[in-house]
Amino acid sequence: MTAARKLVDHYPSYAEETVSTVKRVPAPKRRRIPATLRICLVAAACVVIGLLYLQQQVTSYYLSMELIHLQEQVKTMEQRNNHLMLSLESQRSLKQIEHIARTQLGMVDPEYTATLVVPHLADPVPDVESRWLADQSEAPSGGFLAALTSVLNKVLPLGGVEAGTLQR
Repeated sequence: MTAARKLVDHYPSYAEETVSTVKRVPAPKRRRIPATLRICLVAAACVVIGLLYLQQQVTSYYLSMELIHLQEQVKTMEQRNNHLMLSLESQRSLKQIEHIARTQLGMVDPEYTATLVVPHLADPVPDVESRWLADQSEAPSGGFLAALTSVLNKVLPLGGVEAGTLQR
């Protein structure tokens, strides 16, 4: 007869009070935070947030000052770069290159070079410069050193040795 009961269950039934056998456990009591402690915690949180905000503002101020300083340095470096570029362009001119070549390097134009022709002498060694070679056949006079030098000049004709005279 369960089928008949199912038909009856479709109709709204009145709620029957059921007796629960499970005992309700009372919820643990919450400890309430005293109002003064709450106020102190909120005040401390506000102070911390305020200090963080001030620290952020000070950091922002210092960074903006550093940015202004760096922008001034950039402007100065750009001006110096422009000055150096102008100087470089003036040094690259042909007139400046020619001036440096003439004054510092000693260069001259090929059209303006002068040629000096030196006449060829018949005697390769002048008499004044070759006084020790002029007369090797003469008898040595002047002592032992003069005799030794004449012998060495005959034996070693390449170098030539000349003895000095002592004057009193």
